[in-house]
Amino acid sequence: MSGFWALDYLCLAAILAAAVLVLKLPNLSSAVVALSAVGTVLSLLFVVLGAPDDAHSEVVVGAIALPVLYLVAIGKARADVPDTGGLGEAGAPAPRDERAG
Repeated sequence: MSGFWALDYLCLAAILAAAVLVLKLPNLSSAVVALSAVGTVLSLLFVVLGAPDDAHSEVVVGAIALPVLYLVAIGKARADVPDTGGLGEAGAPAPRDERAG
């Protein structure tokens, strides 16, 4: 067993650990960072296996473009939360009475 096999198994273990983190992390932004780690380690595995073109594509798409796209989508979804005016700000609409029906 050569050192390359050990590096292959190490990369596969890191990919599996990062993929489990993507599923287990409760914070969406942290899950996206873990997803980016999957792409980064996968690109390293492609380099070790002698596929530099695939590694380059994986870095651009899997480690950079896809996580940025997810972070932008998460940010847009959080920005679309309606303002209920519950803080008593000047000019804000009056809070809706839930008991009135």
